[in-house]
Amino acid sequence: MLAPAAWQQTRGGRIAAAAASGAVVRVLSSLLTLLSLPLAVRYLGAERFGVWATIASTVALLNLLDLGIASTLTNHLARAYALGDKPYAARCMTNALALTASLASMAGLAFAIVWPRVDWMSLFNVAASVPRSEVNYTVAAAAALMILGLPAALGSKVFAGYQEVHLSNFVVAIGAVANVVGLFAGIALRVSMPVLLVMSAGCMTLCNFVALVVTLLGYKPWLRPRLGLLDLPMARELLTSGSAFFLIQIAGAVVFSSDNLVVSHYLGAAQVTPYAVTWRLVALTAVLQSLIFPALWPAYAEAHARRDYAWMRGVFRFTLRWTVVLNLTCGVLLIVAGKTMIRWWAGPAAVPSSALLAAMALWAVISGFMTVESCLLAAVNRTREQGVLSMIAAAVNLGLSIVLVQRIGSVGVIAGTILSYLLVLVVPQSLIVRSVLRVSLTEESSESFEFQVSRDAREVLQKPTGPPICTGATD
Repeated sequence: MLAPAAWQQTRGGRIAAAAASGAVVRVLSSLLTLLSLPLAVRYLGAERFGVWATIASTVALLNLLDLGIASTLTNHLARAYALGDKPYAARCMTNALALTASLASMAGLAFAIVWPRVDWMSLFNVAASVPRSEVNYTVAAAAALMILGLPAALGSKVFAGYQEVHLSNFVVAIGAVANVVGLFAGIALRVSMPVLLVMSAGCMTLCNFVALVVTLLGYKPWLRPRLGLLDLPMARELLTSGSAFFLIQIAGAVVFSSDNLVVSHYLGAAQVTPYAVTWRLVALTAVLQSLIFPALWPAYAEAHARRDYAWMRGVFRFTLRWTVVLNLTCGVLLIVAGKTMIRWWAGPAAVPSSALLAAMALWAVISGFMTVESCLLAAVNRTREQGVLSMIAAAVNLGLSIVLVQRIGSVGVIAGTILSYLLVLVVPQSLIVRSVLRVSLTEESSESFEFQVSRDAREVLQKPTGPPICTGATD
């Protein structure tokens, strides 16, 4: 048996620490969401909250500007951690930070040029009752937070790469509490919508930035960026390996960030409120993924670097089975009691139709299944095919959503997402995962055979030859 301190340094111990801290953060964030969301809905009203949610989800598209660098940094640092290669980790960190900061700066300049030239009221189909200046400045505030958050988010990737997700969870917990305090303060002060957005979302960005600075300057000083570590081949490697993640991020942005925009544009901003609130409630059911997957990704990557394939297969099958069971259970509860919960939670204006609830519950099951597979593929750098398929699914999703929302209302948007995944992504991605597990099993068998042959050869070479054989000569 391992001592508690020693067990905490093992792969399983680090995952357990991440899951335990993630559970605390998940409960905390869920309680804070249950508390803050209805306050925001009631303070802003259905129309303005719909605008708020639409702007937040649309501006989230700016997360694409990191070009997948943050995601691939996790794999690079996990590999460096497995091999004990601190100089390689420092080169990765310096070049990732330089690339991300440069991209964020260019994005900020481009947005400053484009922002005053876009008619945001028409884009979001906002009623005239909401002041134009309030909408415009809310867009500017949301975009500024997203752009500043690009380099700040690298701190969580450092924690993930070194399998210290519990530290990242700690930062998230502080940011979540600070955001809710900011929301309460903004409502108490009766501030405008853009100021309320900054007060209720900016604290998380600030916490991420502080965590990154403290990590680089004190906690892991070998990662401190230095001009001498800037390296064009390393930057090119990060961009190349991040390109597949970039494709997946584009697809994810279309799937998860376009829904509110489509609903708002075709049905009006007020219809976004029941859709967005239901989506938030469904997100609370993704308990297992949010607890274990942030730790599981770097653990998979480290195990892959060490060729510990048996561990990877066992953990994958376990998480897949229980994720599906948990999401099915939560989906049934959502269908049975979801409308009552939402009416009590966020008010009558946020109550969805029964069809929308059922579609969201089905999507939660499909999404959970796909996320388990994506976690494994991301860790072993088998994301190229997944990225291409995700792009195709995103295009199909957007087209179906636009067509269906005009025929069956907001439920058509989530129906477009479900159909696009079932038609394009589910079966091919599952086949890719099977091939990854099959290859790992083949390599493991090959290594076992080579080890046995080598051991047999050593035994033959080391076997005593006995006394010299007499040739018949006598004295």
